Amino acid sequence: MTVTPDTRDAYTAALRSALVEHVNESAHTRAQTPTRRRALRWFAGGAGFTVALGGATAAAAGLGLLPGSDRVDELADAVVVRATGSRVVDLGAPPAGATHLEVEITCLTPGHLVFANGASATCDDGDVTGYTLPVDGSGATTIDASSTLRWEGVFTYSHRAATALGVNANGDTYGVLGSDAGEPDLVAVEATNGRSGYVYASELAGYTPTSPEDAAAWMAEHGDEVRVIPVYESDGETVVGEFHQGGATDQP
Repeated sequence: MTVTPDTRDAYTAALRSALVEHVNESAHTRAQTPTRRRALRWFAGGAGFTVALGGATAAAAGLGLLPGSDRVDELADAVVVRATGSRVVDLGAPPAGATHLEVEITCLTPGHLVFANGASATCDDGDVTGYTLPVDGSGATTIDASSTLRWEGVFTYSHRAATALGVNANGDTYGVLGSDAGEPDLVAVEATNGRSGYVYASELAGYTPTSPEDAAAWMAEHGDEVRVIPVYESDGETVVGEFHQGGATDQP
């Protein structure tokens, strides 16, 4: 599955996290099968594409609600739709307190789909794409899809609120990237040994692009390089594993 957010959003993400693994993925739009989704071993908060570990959220993987991630409360029964090609999905009026629409699309055939805000995904048979959209009050959302793409969508109104980042004894904040709580000093990841922990954001920031073109050129030259970064407990001192950033080969 290849996910392609709006170009400006992708560049903003590149500047913020300085070519951590998810920027590598979006910059090269590397095709992913469902099993390769395990390569996405950093955790993100806030609305947007669901970050999955073999299809599981961080909480389902036993990590609980990570600091800075959104607390999500579903406010209505899900609307389930099966369609081929594009469809305007009637959701009904949003309930009181609804801030977002949780969307989960299962592709039943290969194809390409675009969400209402322009973010898009290319998927194979059986791929599942999670996405979150802000509620616009219209009571409907549009999925633009390839004419031959058969898909099933689950749409649920929700209320999202960002949790606070954690703060350790050294005064360093820790938690997930991309949330409304701010950017942490220690970023939540999964180490190559399968343990969860944190890497220093400063150690991820080996290079900051000045434009999308600059980022693409840098990746073309350095895409095969692998940086080994220590993974710590939230104290920022106890090492629990390693995180591999970059390179043509995904983390095992």
